[in-house]
Amino acid sequence: MKIPLLKKLAENNYGVDRWVALLTWALLSVACLYFLAERPASPFFSEYWVITAACFVIFYLCFHWATREAPLPNEPKLRVILVAIQFITIVGLYFLVPYNFVAILMVLWAAQLPYFMPLNKAIAASPIIALPHFLVYQFYWQDNFAWLSAVLFWTFIIFSMTMMGTQLREARARENEQRINRELRATQALLTEAGKQTERTRIARNIHDLLGHHLTALTINLQVAERKSAGEVQSLIEKSRSIAQLLLADVREAVSEIRESDVMDIAPAIAALDVKIPSKTVKLDYPTPLNINNIYVAEAILALIQESLTNFMRHSTGDQYQATVTTDGHFINVVITDNGKINHDITERNGIKGLTERVSLAGGTLQFLAPPAFGINAEFRAESSND
Repeated sequence: MKIPLLKKLAENNYGVDRWVALLTWALLSVACLYFLAERPASPFFSEYWVITAACFVIFYLCFHWATREAPLPNEPKLRVILVAIQFITIVGLYFLVPYNFVAILMVLWAAQLPYFMPLNKAIAASPIIALPHFLVYQFYWQDNFAWLSAVLFWTFIIFSMTMMGTQLREARARENEQRINRELRATQALLTEAGKQTERTRIARNIHDLLGHHLTALTINLQVAERKSAGEVQSLIEKSRSIAQLLLADVREAVSEIRESDVMDIAPAIAALDVKIPSKTVKLDYPTPLNINNIYVAEAILALIQESLTNFMRHSTGDQYQATVTTDGHFINVVITDNGKINHDITERNGIKGLTERVSLAGGTLQFLAPPAFGINAEFRAESSND
């Protein structure tokens, strides 16, 4: 029989590091509460004991919510508040629990700091973080060796910060590598389609310039020969000229068909950008095939999806992203939304400015939804064979 809580935690992508933190918290809490209950002043379920147990529970609940991958309301302020509550709770436990190993909770707390500030600043602040441990146990609990335990736990704090900072850098490096791979696959797919388009154009031009011109010259020469001949020879030349004219018409029709099909299917390039993100949903909706004859429009559509998807993964407070590409006659519409919230107007920084320039170069228009919603609406006028 499965324990419902453990099943729920597993379904919520409870990472190994959080499981270790849960185990550490559980062992520490049980040990502290047990030894505390052995003291005459704080037996089991006394007011003092219950307050201490409540502090342990409050710490872990705040830790659980602050470290969850799923977005929280009012990011990142709520996470900062939860981290601050954890720190206050730990300092409160210093006054409630006479055992200095409760500072292990401060080690767990310090491991969260690299997610909120640069690692060098977190390490610089570590002496201040370890200071309450020394002050409380030295002067409140009259522990003559409080300075030694404070120094030891200070080194543990630095170690946890460094390890978590390294893990965070590696995770970001993997994320960046995966993003580059997706963009490279999308670019490769687009280049393949562009190469096919260029080859079709070259073939059509060669057929028109070489075979078409030769057939035209042959038709003219046969027409001249027909006028200078008589009898059965004239009849044969006339028949040959008719065949040459039919062949020339077939060549022109073939060239026209090749030029009309001179499009790129960018559906494989968009598919290459699809990504699976834990606790987030990415949906790319587009027709298959998605044929476009303008390379600038194709590049602009891919750039819109690439840039917005990167921003969603790195900065968005939402958990649902959708990019929809539709065609209507000569118009192609791209709508990108996510359910995150922003509290400021979108300014034209490098990324936004680059998107605006690409869309403008492709002859399109670009609009952004007003805060607090986030969305992009782009429209292009280009030939498409989807309709």
